[in-house]
Amino acid sequence: MNKANSAFEDKGYFRRQYPRRAMKRKIGILCDGTYFVCESGEIGEGGMSIVTDYVLTEGHEVVVSFQVPGGDFVFLRGVVRSTQKKEGDHKVTHGLSFNQIAFSTKRQIRAFVSARTQSELN
Repeated sequence: MNKANSAFEDKGYFRRQYPRRAMKRKIGILCDGTYFVCESGEIGEGGMSIVTDYVLTEGHEVVVSFQVPGGDFVFLRGVVRSTQKKEGDHKVTHGLSFNQIAFSTKRQIRAFVSARTQSELN
């Protein structure tokens, strides 16, 4: 990877602009008028992954609600960017990107991501 692209994580067909950190907790999702609770996977300033029992359509808008670890309870608008279902697994992993995230929320997420424990760095 050359130095110019070192700020981006290569995920195949797109590159992440912000680093992410694992965040396993329950979050609320509102999509197409339906509300459900699912598990989060990881989070960064630009988005998060969620693990659901449902297949969400890429490009659809969602509203996510969750507590930022060590921070506020937030409601964020986002878009479903990717959907991955592993064969033999009934769970579906979705990648979401956030829209118009408040600076204070972005700062709280950045603080959580950058406060990785020593065991996570190894």
